[in-house]
Amino acid sequence: MGPPGYGGAQPYNVGEAFSWAWNKFTKNAGPLIIATIVYGLILIVLQVIVNLLQAAVSPGVSDYSSSGSGFSYSWSSTSMGLGGILISIVGWFVSLIVGAAIQSGYIGGVLDIANGQQVSVGSFFRPRNIGQVIVAGLIVGVITTIGFFLCIIPGVIASIMLVFTVVALLDRNLSPVDAVKTSFDLSKANFGNVFVTWLAMVATAFVGALLCGVGLIVAVPVAALILVYAWRRLSGGQVAPLTP
Repeated sequence: MGPPGYGGAQPYNVGEAFSWAWNKFTKNAGPLIIATIVYGLILIVLQVIVNLLQAAVSPGVSDYSSSGSGFSYSWSSTSMGLGGILISIVGWFVSLIVGAAIQSGYIGGVLDIANGQQVSVGSFFRPRNIGQVIVAGLIVGVITTIGFFLCIIPGVIASIMLVFTVVALLDRNLSPVDAVKTSFDLSKANFGNVFVTWLAMVATAFVGALLCGVGLIVAVPVAALILVYAWRRLSGGQVAPLTP
């Protein structure tokens, strides 16, 4: 099945999104779990490298952390010198770029599932429009990070409004700026549904993280499937039907 056409927005509720996501996860659990583990290890290694470099130049640094979305990063320090600040800035940009590259392959594979295509592990390791996704990730990363510095709430709102950016870019082959605009306009027109969907994704990831982190190998792909389902339904696209 090829990429679907688009018409008007389809009927949507988050319960159906979760049911569809769980159905597709169970039918494609192997490739999704393997891809999630590999990408998770890449991000962990990157995090460790940044932490070690910071510790080497700024022994007083206490923490460097990244958000689950892959877009926003922050650090804390008791005595961060110039070297630590520079490494934090470089680490922020590198993490954004690596996260965007990962998204281009991972979300691309999830879109294949939504199209009704048979997927394998390799389906999630074929970066698509990687340069465009990196630029879009940088745009969203800058916007959300600035928002989080402005008393947190603006960053949360930005995360909600721009949640479909990468999906829109990959699914419709949009430019980074057009993808950002498309996500914002779609979220604005369907804010209630998008907000509830965003909460469902956050809750799914939170529950997965509570299970000693192991649950994330299920929670992350399920959240990605929810995101793609919401995008397709709210934007007038189609998704592969539930399978028995």
